Amino acid sequence: MTDFKKISKDVFKIMWLPGEDEIIFHANNESPLPLNTELYKQLNKYFDIENWKNKYAEAYKEWLNDISNVIYDIRNDINMSIIDALTALNKELEFQVIYYWFDIDRTFTDGYLWEYCPISGEKLIYLGEEYTRKNSLISPSYPIIFPYEPQ
Repeated sequence: MTDFKKISKDVFKIMWLPGEDEIIFHANNESPLPLNTELYKQLNKYFDIENWKNKYAEAYKEWLNDISNVIYDIRNDINMSIIDALTALNKELEFQVIYYWFDIDRTFTDGYLWEYCPISGEKLIYLGEEYTRKNSLISPSYPIIFPYEPQ
């Protein structure tokens, strides 16, 4: 995984938001990356972005209607498909790194504090104060970024 002390890379995150077309955001300030940028084109080589957005939107509606909560299952295909695509894409990127933003359902677990990657079990890496708390923990082995919400 990237050593942020030695290599200066622009850090981005993937996050689906209702009503938004963009899914790639700067991790340090939350600003969206325009759809016509090269990163979207590169991601689309590994992953059908529009298809994923549609599937995620459907899963989100199912969560809102208390039908399913698969969006909060990291091992569900909706989440793993983008994690797998980012793993491959990040190997190609020289000046950027992209993570998939993931969190638990805060409706029921408001005070939860991420410490370990839910896939590998490894301790998460804190990116530092220059990143918003929403985007400040990363997995050492997977392209996943988590919120840091200390009590």
